[in-house]
Amino acid sequence: MHTVKLYGRFLIVYMRSQLEYRFSFFGDVFVNMLTFVSLYLGFWVLFQTFPSMDGWGFWEVLFLNNLNLMTYATCSMFLWGPMIQLENTVRTGEFDNFLVRPYPPLLILVFRQFGHTFIGHLIVSSCVLALCTYQLSIQWTVGNALFLLFCLIGGILIQGAIMIAAASSAFWVIRSKAVLEMSIYTVRSFINYPISIYVQSIQLLLTFLIPYAIVNYYPASLFFGKEERSALFYFFPVISVAVGALLFLLACKIFSRGVARYDSSGS
Repeated sequence: MHTVKLYGRFLIVYMRSQLEYRFSFFGDVFVNMLTFVSLYLGFWVLFQTFPSMDGWGFWEVLFLNNLNLMTYATCSMFLWGPMIQLENTVRTGEFDNFLVRPYPPLLILVFRQFGHTFIGHLIVSSCVLALCTYQLSIQWTVGNALFLLFCLIGGILIQGAIMIAAASSAFWVIRSKAVLEMSIYTVRSFINYPISIYVQSIQLLLTFLIPYAIVNYYPASLFFGKEERSALFYFFPVISVAVGALLFLLACKIFSRGVARYDSSGS
């Protein structure tokens, strides 16, 4: 609880400092909004040529992609900045400073900054969710709302776990930034579309090895009845959170192993 309060104070100080330059602050948010508006416009152009994608319509694919964006943006507000800078922090020896402080190094990294630009991602994704709700006539019953909420929590944990694990390669390889960017930008881009359009090897990769498909494809498939609604519909949100929590703990363990290696090597 003390850590949460401390982080809350950090956020207040951070936001106050950023809002001293309001034009820059809102400009950053607006530019990020435009980036993803253009992405969704790209989907619209694509679906003018191909009205269906393996049985998925335009608004269903937008909903699918929106689960990806929402979970990515939420975890990135806290993790993207610290993780992308980890390579340089380790390489320059600045990481030494984290080892003599009273908090875990990962926590100190997260406390260093907050990704306010990802607020733009969340604004766009919230608007798209509202549009999808209208266009697809989604009924937000208690069951549907809880299904989405738990799947979002699981997705946030999975995205965060992949981000931490990929960034932790900084303790073993020199160019870890490339590993992180490949994991986040290249591999994650596959789930912009239903993974059923890919060959089986890619489907297995995105389900078991780098489980991005659990973030959006499987939840959306169950939600829209692409798969027969069975008991899995009710258990999947719990499975999603459990998988996310386990992967997040594993990613933190990988980070800790990296810290131990860094410490023992005297880098």
